[in-house]
Amino acid sequence: MKEYDSKNSNSMLDDEDELTVKQLIDGLEKLDQWNPVSTPNLQWFQQNVELEKKRIRKKQWKDLLTFISVAVFVLSVGIAVVYRQPILILYFQLVGIILLPLALNKTRKKVSNE
Repeated sequence: MKEYDSKNSNSMLDDEDELTVKQLIDGLEKLDQWNPVSTPNLQWFQQNVELEKKRIRKKQWKDLLTFISVAVFVLSVGIAVVYRQPILILYFQLVGIILLPLALNKTRKKVSNE
């Protein structure tokens, strides 16, 4: 009796599983009909890749120029310290104090946009 019940319940589960699978397949086919999937052409991908490469190169040049500017600034401060011209050190510190909030604010805006 128990074996009959277990076989009967297994067959009912199989029927429910098949029905569920059929409903899923029908639903997915309806989704495909509502939103047809189209593959963009190769030329579109190549244009986007080129644009992204140009953007990255531009960003690298900008970063390099920023690095060189900061390096020249630090080197100038070092030279000023070596030659003991305190007025230049004060000017550099004043410029640094003025530019620091601008640099930090600019970084925050970039993070919020991404």
